[in-house]
Amino acid sequence: MLLAFADSPQRHEGLTVFPIVAADEPKLSYLLMTDAVRRGLVTVEEKGGGNPPHFVARNRGSEPVLLLDCETFFGMQENHTTNQTILLGPDSVTQVPTSCMDPGKWSCEELERRFLESYTQFPLLESQVGILAFLGRQLLGMDALGTPDLYASVHRRLVTGHLMTARTAGPPGAGETPAEVDDLQLLAMALQGAERVTAPSVGYGEYSTIRGEVTGGELRHNGHLVHLSVFPTGAVA
Repeated sequence: MLLAFADSPQRHEGLTVFPIVAADEPKLSYLLMTDAVRRGLVTVEEKGGGNPPHFVARNRGSEPVLLLDCETFFGMQENHTTNQTILLGPDSVTQVPTSCMDPGKWSCEELERRFLESYTQFPLLESQVGILAFLGRQLLGMDALGTPDLYASVHRRLVTGHLMTARTAGPPGAGETPAEVDDLQLLAMALQGAERVTAPSVGYGEYSTIRGEVTGGELRHNGHLVHLSVFPTGAVA
């Protein structure tokens, strides 16, 4: 179980971010997919035809590897992205479902370089495990990971995606109010009232889809939250 709270808002260019900070000290010995690939522990290959094609991830390491939803896989014909968070078991081969055709919310390093000056407005806090992002008072998304170590590796990537959305939307209109604590309470009510449906999990843990006023997915393993991702119903992750 992850105990966390929303800290004071950070604001820039119409974007409001509430850092989610852990109140306890969870410990999860997982590697992120990008780190595991960089270390040569995980390889991903496209197998066969089909639309979308299927990808096979081979984890040669001794630790579980966390593959987040909407991570990009580079196929032979075009790129695809994962449609749910998956925890690859140690020394395992896993067929990974894909469906998204866009880069998704996880930004590339080239895009991150465009927002270097803006990152100072959204500093990573000690024990931070996630963010809640709003454009004005409109929810853009929420992501929380099970430990600060895991979240720290994706903080800049998440902030970049939301900054890109804010930049595309243009400057806030006159009189447009930013998100406040009341908006967090509305989100909490929406999450509480949402339906959670257990979905097939191709790796470790239990995966549930979230349906209601907000949409998303939640992966838990051995009773611990691994990744919670929420966005407005009808929006693209």
